[in-house]
Amino acid sequence: MKGVSLSIPGGKFRQTFGQLTLFGLRAGMTGSKFLLAIYTARYLSLSDLGIYGLLVGSTIIVPAVAGLGLTDWIVRRIVELPLAQALPLVASRSALTLLIHLIGQPLVLLGFILAGRPIPLTLALLCGAILLMETLATEISDVLIARRRIFLANWLNFLRQGLWPLPVIALGLLVPETRSLNMLLAFWCAALVLTCLILVCLLLRQGRWRYVQLQGHMLLGALRGSFLLYIRDISGTVSAFADRFLISLFLGLELSGVYSLFWSIANVVHSLVVFSVVQTRIASLITAAKERTGAEFRALERQLQITASGWAVLFAGGVAALTPFLVSFLDRPLMNDYLPVFWLILLATLVRIAADSYGFAIYAFHRDRAIAVIAVCGALTSAALNLVLTPLAGLWGSALAYILTSSALLTARFLVSRAAARDLTSHS
Repeated sequence: MKGVSLSIPGGKFRQTFGQLTLFGLRAGMTGSKFLLAIYTARYLSLSDLGIYGLLVGSTIIVPAVAGLGLTDWIVRRIVELPLAQALPLVASRSALTLLIHLIGQPLVLLGFILAGRPIPLTLALLCGAILLMETLATEISDVLIARRRIFLANWLNFLRQGLWPLPVIALGLLVPETRSLNMLLAFWCAALVLTCLILVCLLLRQGRWRYVQLQGHMLLGALRGSFLLYIRDISGTVSAFADRFLISLFLGLELSGVYSLFWSIANVVHSLVVFSVVQTRIASLITAAKERTGAEFRALERQLQITASGWAVLFAGGVAALTPFLVSFLDRPLMNDYLPVFWLILLATLVRIAADSYGFAIYAFHRDRAIAVIAVCGALTSAALNLVLTPLAGLWGSALAYILTSSALLTARFLVSRAAARDLTSHS
């Protein structure tokens, strides 16, 4: 090996090792959450799994609703800004999120009490704390990736999403009295507190805190430019997560739990590919989209397509082979009865991976109006299909609605990305 350096920046070994490290972190995170879903289904109840699935969906929906589209608007602008200019934007954005929660959560809690406390108060308070900290942590994670602090972002994501389920499961297996949804959420909350403390410590290092300034005029300007992205965020989350809420409404919490577990299994593939391959290159995509000939963007896009497709097929094959054994192990007849629905959900997930990948491309091209229109149409399509098909065909209808919605999103985003690429070339 003389004369060969395995640590050359940008070298093949370094690139492969980095990619495998990201896959390892993402696999650990999705794997532990997957084990937690299995543990909940096996040792708690399908109703508890249904509530947990609704909370997980809420951790995606609430950041979108409270985010006002600001995070993505800021992310696209801080890729190449000096730290002294980037941090005021980020700090102002986080302060607004905190303010929204401090005003909104007491109002929600009041409505919860007036509604007769459909779930225990302790459980509701834990859910509120988790939603606040998850929202803040999600925003900071996106910022870190935009600043090319990819490994830091993924290590912190592993801490708040992948590490804590393991002691919950171990404790529940060893001490049956701790097998409760309250205990599960308490561990989740503790992991989020630790993540926030680490972020504060990082901010205090090297005097970074001196750049933390709240600048309202920046947010006002950002709000004017982020409206279309906000429409996309709201519509996208409705499109992705409305099904489980409608299943709970029409079919009950048990079938919602079945669907949530199947969705979680398939989502392992989506999480590994989109967040470990595609999202980690968002800063490069944004930079390449500014290059007038379009050659750099096309080369990067082609590389991502090949890499993402290969990993998606590999992971989907593994998940498809293991799922029947898993369902048999869980010994839940209801899950076994609906196992064929899982194959439809897995197919829909593969289509969703392709759709989301082209979504990152048009985001890099600043096609915000097209992004918003596609997202709204996707949300309306998802809601309409689920409202019709779920009451008529149960979980089969929900899975079919998922496939049709993902296919429509893929088609629309592909066409817009091709048009954007042609416009870039024609103006060179």
